[in-house]
Amino acid sequence: MPTQHVQIDGVSFRSVFPAQRIVGAAAAGLRPPRLCVALVLLALWMSGGAFWDLTTTPTISPRGIAYGTLDASTLDEARRIMEAAALSVVPDAEVDGANPAQLIAIVSSSVDASSDDDARDRADAAARAIAAVRPRGAFESWAFALRERLLALVGDAVTLQWSALPGRVGSLVWDLPREAIRVSWGFAGYLVLLFTLGMASIGVVLSRMNAMDLSEAPAPTFSQARAWGAAVRSSAVGAILVPFLGMGICIGLAALPALLGLIPVAGVVGALVFGVSLLFGMLAIVIGASVTVALPFVIPAVACDAADAVEAPQRALASVLSRPIHAVVHLALGLLAVVLAMAATDVVVSCGFDAAVSAWTVVDDGPAIRSVGRMVPFEPWRDSTTIGMDMVDTASAWFLGFWRTIASALIGAAALSTIIAACTRAWLLQRHASEGQHPADILERP
Repeated sequence: MPTQHVQIDGVSFRSVFPAQRIVGAAAAGLRPPRLCVALVLLALWMSGGAFWDLTTTPTISPRGIAYGTLDASTLDEARRIMEAAALSVVPDAEVDGANPAQLIAIVSSSVDASSDDDARDRADAAARAIAAVRPRGAFESWAFALRERLLALVGDAVTLQWSALPGRVGSLVWDLPREAIRVSWGFAGYLVLLFTLGMASIGVVLSRMNAMDLSEAPAPTFSQARAWGAAVRSSAVGAILVPFLGMGICIGLAALPALLGLIPVAGVVGALVFGVSLLFGMLAIVIGASVTVALPFVIPAVACDAADAVEAPQRALASVLSRPIHAVVHLALGLLAVVLAMAATDVVVSCGFDAAVSAWTVVDDGPAIRSVGRMVPFEPWRDSTTIGMDMVDTASAWFLGFWRTIASALIGAAALSTIIAACTRAWLLQRHASEGQHPADILERP
């Protein structure tokens, strides 16, 4: 039988390997309109977190949220240390009831342009001593830990330290939520509320804008995506809360037999039926793991399919369970897209800020620009100090710090936008793998 030769002019890798299109979320998430939308969402979350810290007493360890809250005696000792640091510079100051910011202001007011180097050094040392022991706000500590761990994940991926990546992912997905719960159930619930309202109001809009990338229809305008988000907002709120509610019910059922231990003698019966708690505990872990994998698909299910509050998590979980290997691959590729986008944004923003600072210092190497300092890729935020500056330098340092905050927010917005873009693409391709539907046929039209 003669051998037949087939000549192939070209291979459409996007059709043969559609999952690779998830990596394209790195470019899709960095489009300027989507970055602006993500910045608004990030600003809402940060404003809500700042409100929590303003209305609650700071009790988090200065070492971070991973170290939990400080007890009453430690808080009292920290207050005495901060007051002593302020009095060492301004002996006649009124420090009773002053918070750390007020104490630092007292120290800063003790020096001016005419002060000698010794006075400046003492004031700077006192300010650093206050900052080192002051209790932190819950959201401030949580946000710093989130940024630090996310940048560490990106840094390890860029430097090819892949053996550390599972631990980095675990510290984000599992440890950070547990640390928030350990601080306070109220604080953890507040975080869920911020996430729910933000994703339901703006996250759906961003997901809808990204969903059209894989369809054959023209991309919607922002006003069209916003109108679509307003129509499905209530469904998005419920779709996020239902998985959390399911996890809470499982945990509650696991603890139910322990109530027998509160009754005299009946505690023996509670210990006897501990197997029930074990059963619900394992079920909670299974459901929790499933929800962890399915939760990234919940908002895209609402944005793409117009699924309601109950249907969206069911569709997401059913799609994951029908093709679990595909789901893991899709989410892994999505994580790769986030790493690429964050690495590129962090390097560009950090090096750009550093270049601007270098150019500025060539002309004016004053205390204002030195207080702000430089930005280093894959390193978290560093607090600046304005001790010993006059009013003009202090105002200049504040404005420079404001622009540094904007630069840092761009990195967070890039991460947020790319995460939503990757989750949306992963959902559409997961549906394509499990149900054979083309992304253009999945999207529900308004």
